[in-house]
Amino acid sequence: MPTRHPQRRSRGQVLIIFALTIFVFIGLCAIVVDVAWYWANNLRIQRAADAAALAGVVHLPGDVPTAISVARAEAIKNGYTNGVNGYTVTPTQDPANPRRLRVEIAGPVGTYFAHVIGVHSFPAVRRSRAEFILPVPMGSPEAYYGTFGLIRHPGGGITTPGNTSWFSPTSSPGTDNWTTPDNAFVADETPTPLYATKNSTTNPLQQYGNFGISVPGGVTIDGIEISIDALSSDNTGCRVRFEVSRNGGGSWSSVGSASQTNTFSNTEAQFFSPASGGSTYLWGLSSWNASHLTDANFRVQVEYRNTSTDSCAAGATTSLDHVSVRVHYSTFQPDVNITDPYGGFVNARGFWGTMHSPGSSDVDGDAYLPRWETPGSVPNDQYDPTNYYDYAVEFGPGTSNGEVWVYDPVFCAGGGAQYGTGDRWFSGNAAVSAFYDLYDTLGTPYDITDDLASPAAHVGTSGNLFQGIRAADPAMNGTTGGGVADCSVGVTSNQSDGRYWHLRWWRLASGLTGDTTYRLRTASTDPSFNTATGHNSFAIWSGASGAGTVEVHGLGAMEAFTPLNGGGASIFYLAQIDAIHAGKTVTINLWDPGDTGNLQADLRILIPSGGSYVNATMDYTSSQGSVGDGGGGNGDVPCTPTSANGVTSIRTNNGPGGPGPRVFNGCWLKIDVVIPTGYTASDPDGVGPGWWKIAYDMAGAVTDNSFDLTTWEVSIRGNPVHLVVP
Repeated sequence: MPTRHPQRRSRGQVLIIFALTIFVFIGLCAIVVDVAWYWANNLRIQRAADAAALAGVVHLPGDVPTAISVARAEAIKNGYTNGVNGYTVTPTQDPANPRRLRVEIAGPVGTYFAHVIGVHSFPAVRRSRAEFILPVPMGSPEAYYGTFGLIRHPGGGITTPGNTSWFSPTSSPGTDNWTTPDNAFVADETPTPLYATKNSTTNPLQQYGNFGISVPGGVTIDGIEISIDALSSDNTGCRVRFEVSRNGGGSWSSVGSASQTNTFSNTEAQFFSPASGGSTYLWGLSSWNASHLTDANFRVQVEYRNTSTDSCAAGATTSLDHVSVRVHYSTFQPDVNITDPYGGFVNARGFWGTMHSPGSSDVDGDAYLPRWETPGSVPNDQYDPTNYYDYAVEFGPGTSNGEVWVYDPVFCAGGGAQYGTGDRWFSGNAAVSAFYDLYDTLGTPYDITDDLASPAAHVGTSGNLFQGIRAADPAMNGTTGGGVADCSVGVTSNQSDGRYWHLRWWRLASGLTGDTTYRLRTASTDPSFNTATGHNSFAIWSGASGAGTVEVHGLGAMEAFTPLNGGGASIFYLAQIDAIHAGKTVTINLWDPGDTGNLQADLRILIPSGGSYVNATMDYTSSQGSVGDGGGGNGDVPCTPTSANGVTSIRTNNGPGGPGPRVFNGCWLKIDVVIPTGYTASDPDGVGPGWWKIAYDMAGAVTDNSFDLTTWEVSIRGNPVHLVVP
């Protein structure tokens, strides 16, 4: 047999090797295809888990069942249904952070080539976490918002006039008596009048006493009125005169003449002394009090006159049927704090909620509702009436039959920003509109489109009750007349007239569902009444049945009207910052802060720490947002942008003599505060964990009054809804 050539043997080996390599290559390709398929499906599952977590988390922390169902529904849209084709979709609330939702999607990923070796699927598990940072609660840790405290009146209180009934004498002491003087104790018209009479040619006097006068305690005596029923045979010039004593006749006052058209007639009629009625007549004596009116002290002395200009004709007879006395007084009630709609106690929190009318300037303190920077010429580029201002009303689990009330919802101008709730016109007196609407947030406080799209979500409205009000309160030094109506308390009893609700609680809604968050929208924009330059202030209160909690607070942004006093710190609740945000940055935006008149003012942010508050370390910048208000003076001087880092206080007003007193006039003041990593959201005041404060330190005397109107915004830096990695 011939020997094979070595080259032929080599070619045969290559063929065998190639054949074996083909199998290896095909196997590798099969592995690559299955691995790539598995990797692609894992990405798809991850995206579905991310989408499910983001969709469901917006319902946390209050509605866990809805968060779970929405997350699963979103997973279905992406091809993964819990319990179908071996897949499980498991959303759960993060036990460490109730505002986070975990979603796990697990199931088999089928194979192509691994079937050959009996592997039909590979298990896949993907997880996602999303966090929902809710709008930061602002301004109030309680079931009410904007409760400044005192309902201030000019003079520090309310003066209410009143008077007693008519009192008659029961004794006639003294000398030189008239004939039958006791006949003047009572009016006895029938059957035959009995008179005390006199026709002397001298000026005889007759005293009357023991009137039994009674006045309420603590009143101020404003006037003493004397009335007589009398006639005279001289119907041309006869009058009698009176004097009073408040020490039992030891001394007498100035005289007062009884007259009607200056003369008696020969027919009995009623006459008053003095002719004006006596409501403010004190007989030349000041500082009357109840002790002066006792039976032991008070006397009335009647004098028959026949001399001087009061003379009665010689021989004429004056007949006195009845003498009586009425006391006019006033009761002063010092200003008192606002109470809830049922008379219950509410804490004074130092500011009123407020909103500006659209004709105002933004430098008056409202960033979003005024149409102008300079009225009629420079539009406000921040004008956004469709989104401001909203307040959250939260009824916690265990509540039912909730209700929402608004205090002083109607515009009613006063003469000074310190009176009532501070309603006022900045200029002019055009009509002002106010609207209040309550919506069920449907579990999405950031998204208002679903509220507005659902008629059932609109659960309360003021309609046109407070629309186009052009009114002022004289009791608050407001000026009426010239078409400006009176809106003082008691001027109308018609509850369909918006003026009735001035300085009263008005109920916006009742019968509200528990474990639900509602959104109260306040608005002033009205195409029919859009020229007024003023602000309308108010307070909000909410209550419910059951043991659950109720809270009312600003939602995203709020405007506050803050009457301030010199010589101390005015401190307000700013925002609630949870412990889960430790290490993050809080951003505080204040529009036009520090309009504190001539009072020097320094601003601080206070952070709860253990059982007390500590000053926050702040970085701040300011940026001009307005050219001025066109009214002249400091309102036309916009601020100069400035910044600083690592400070614990910010001068907002330099006070008298300082350069540019209003440091941030027409500017946004942006403050960043890094939350300490060890922050625990303690509760020094017992109102709830994590409530930060804002403080104005005011120079000047305590009696130096000022005020500020400021728009506040507080947020945690970062997207409100986001994935948490890892």
